[in-house]
Amino acid sequence: MGKVTVIEARKEGRIPLVLTLIILLVVIGLLFIDFYFGQRFYQKHPPIFHFDKQEANFDLITTGESFYTSLFKDIKNATKQVDISFFIVRNDDISKQFYELLIMRAKEGITVRLMLDKMGSNSLKKEIISELKASGVQVVFSDKPSFPYFFYRLNRRNHRKISVIDNEIAYTGGFNVGKEYLGKDPKLGPWRDYHLRATGEVVANFQVVFNYDWEAAIKGNPVSVDYVKGEASGKQEDRQTKTLKLVVSEAGQLEDKFVSWINDAKSEILIGTPYFIPSKEMFDALMAALHRGVEVNVLVPAKKDHPLVKPAGFPFYRQLMQAGGKVYMFTNGFYHAKVIIIDESFCDIGTANFDMRSVFLNKEINVIMDSETDIKEIRSAYFKDVKSSQQITVQWLNQQPITIKIEGMLARLVRPLL
Repeated sequence: MGKVTVIEARKEGRIPLVLTLIILLVVIGLLFIDFYFGQRFYQKHPPIFHFDKQEANFDLITTGESFYTSLFKDIKNATKQVDISFFIVRNDDISKQFYELLIMRAKEGITVRLMLDKMGSNSLKKEIISELKASGVQVVFSDKPSFPYFFYRLNRRNHRKISVIDNEIAYTGGFNVGKEYLGKDPKLGPWRDYHLRATGEVVANFQVVFNYDWEAAIKGNPVSVDYVKGEASGKQEDRQTKTLKLVVSEAGQLEDKFVSWINDAKSEILIGTPYFIPSKEMFDALMAALHRGVEVNVLVPAKKDHPLVKPAGFPFYRQLMQAGGKVYMFTNGFYHAKVIIIDESFCDIGTANFDMRSVFLNKEINVIMDSETDIKEIRSAYFKDVKSSQQITVQWLNQQPITIKIEGMLARLVRPLL
């Protein structure tokens, strides 16, 4: 009797485990189906963005201190309207300075609109939101997860960072609002980023994108197929005219752009990104460039700010280096810039990382420039960052601890979400 009781007890003990495994597999299956059909649906119904090159003057900003000094000054000097969109805002000191400035300007009669990604800024305290609204600041959260395709929409984020002041000044790039961007996160150290402050005709197109996102957020981000066209240039373009062209994406359109730019390279490709997890097409284009003799340099951070993202890039680094490419890891803090420079004659800067999340999931905005003077400045900034980096080797990858290799295997399973 005693043995039967033990056996029966063991059998009973297995039932919860089996049920748990079954439930887990069902949940994973449902999430996969939700994500697969959500992505498929949005890629079949993407908005169409069309922007021509526009006359522009612009400055490159690479430190958080200079970014906040410049942005806050422009907000203080605004005479009509302040429109700002960020992926992340915090509850820390620099964020509070930002909110206080917006509140002050709203009380002074300036129209202030603040748009925040629902998930990226989900930790923002309710009392801060209430104070902003009570002071006249219009606040909206974009891309709230909803049905259908809840899991897909949970991962589909508004990663654009756009500020437009009086329709005369625009900002975009890698900076959000938080102490880490000032280098005050001890785990990450000094923060390195690329952000642009632009003036001129191109500002009107930034305003078009902001207004499009604002209206979508107000309506709850419904599924819609829109044709979004920018303002036409009113000036005759010549080789001396500085221009910017917006590249706006949110449902896979960016992959074709990246592949096309890489395929056009004849001598040099420089990529700077915090996360290097390219799609198959993007990576194949890089490998083809190496095989036709193009020099390929990739600059990434040595530190990580999210789980799995660093080892997720290791398989790609290995193949690149074996084909003659160079990979550098930035060691002087955290590298967060998003830049592609090709043949010293083309440059792309913006909010999109060189990864599958930015290409297939996130709403992103990039700008293309072709001014040789400005490209030379950004290329110099890139190689300045390379000097603060360690060039890695295949041997270095082989020497990584087993825990990192396990992380890499796990990362492979969830690459589309990284």
